[in-house]
Amino acid sequence: MIAVEEFKPSYWLQPYVVCFSKGYYNTAEKTGTSLQIVPNGCLELIIHLDDNHCNLQNDDTWSRTPSFMLIGLLTSSCEVRFNEKVHVFGIRFKADTLFSLFGVPGSLIVQGHEDISELLGRDFEEFCNRLRDFRTSNEMVRFTEQYLLGVWNNRMVGEDYVVRAARLLRNSDHIDIKSLSEKVAISQRQLERKFRNVIGISPKQYFRLLRINKVVQALQSGTALDLTSVAYHCGYYDQAHFIKDFKLITGIKPSLFSKGREDYIVIPA
Repeated sequence: MIAVEEFKPSYWLQPYVVCFSKGYYNTAEKTGTSLQIVPNGCLELIIHLDDNHCNLQNDDTWSRTPSFMLIGLLTSSCEVRFNEKVHVFGIRFKADTLFSLFGVPGSLIVQGHEDISELLGRDFEEFCNRLRDFRTSNEMVRFTEQYLLGVWNNRMVGEDYVVRAARLLRNSDHIDIKSLSEKVAISQRQLERKFRNVIGISPKQYFRLLRINKVVQALQSGTALDLTSVAYHCGYYDQAHFIKDFKLITGIKPSLFSKGREDYIVIPA
């Protein structure tokens, strides 16, 4: 169903990019295939490499996806439909990258997708068009890194307290907004307000996405011993709280997810 290879970014891009990817979705070429994208706390840039596209929903309307699109931060599972095999190149951005590299607030694209040309302009659209001329994964990754390093060198927005806060959350086992605001030397109220604008959701919501994604990764691997152990390992000490958060983000209970893993697109953060 899914045959995608992932590539790690170079050292200088690691603060912004989780990975690059290239491959196929709906490899069986089955018409009417439906999969659920599980939120992972990242943004996903999708560049279609041929004329075969999938279908996504925006404002209750299903439509063919743009050739170059950015899927914003998802807070709940998102259905994607396929009628053909889809060949794509992807860039997985960390949640703060849209703002820190391009100066675009993440709040503009939460739980939805946008055409790249409308969001990042014609220069980025031209980069996407040129990328499609390359044939090998290594060539695509090399060209993408050169472009993003150029953006990084000319970026208008430097690292600020929201970027530092997001990084701290990605490396935390628990959340305490008060101590988080103290670590980045800003008031709690101001951190909450700016975080919602830059990332698109609150620090608490963002941390919940990260934590549930760890659970989903464990369940998707098929090596997890039991749900209680997985939840505890990922920072959940209350089973009811864990189940509530899991269902809020994925749409189903963790026990049902384990039985139907093949129906989900699980992307590591």
